[in-house]
Amino acid sequence: MNFIRRYWFGLITGLLVFLCLVIFVLVLISPRQDAQKRGFIPCTEIMAEKIVSCQDNKVICLLGAVLTNTWCDIKVIGQGMADWAHGQQPYPWSNYIFIPEIVEEPDLNDPLKAEYLKNNPNIKDEMEQLKKLNEELENEERQDMQIGTEDKPQ
Repeated sequence: MNFIRRYWFGLITGLLVFLCLVIFVLVLISPRQDAQKRGFIPCTEIMAEKIVSCQDNKVICLLGAVLTNTWCDIKVIGQGMADWAHGQQPYPWSNYIFIPEIVEEPDLNDPLKAEYLKNNPNIKDEMEQLKKLNEELENEERQDMQIGTEDKPQ
């Protein structure tokens, strides 16, 4: 009992760090893509949307998004434990560690794609040309902004 009285803060802190590490490892080893969007995937998508929508006070907004995501991950783990306890799944981790169903990509032998490749044989050159045009547009915008600030009286 004397040990607990002396080291209670270290024990609680160590337990919290251990739990955070376990959650981190579970999220790390779980699938990131699934056709049915099971496991931690919906939590991650919600977090990504929140991060993209952060405009004002970005640090607090980002921290809130990460904390909300962590709470969502904890709920997914808790749901797995509850489903396992009620006999709805064979293991407590079955709802977030599973073999993912891969989203099928469009057929590579698609006739429309074959026609596009026939009409545009060198996509790399097209992309480089588009990149150059984009850079030219950005340079023109910068010059227009500089001219606009020079014309204004101060």
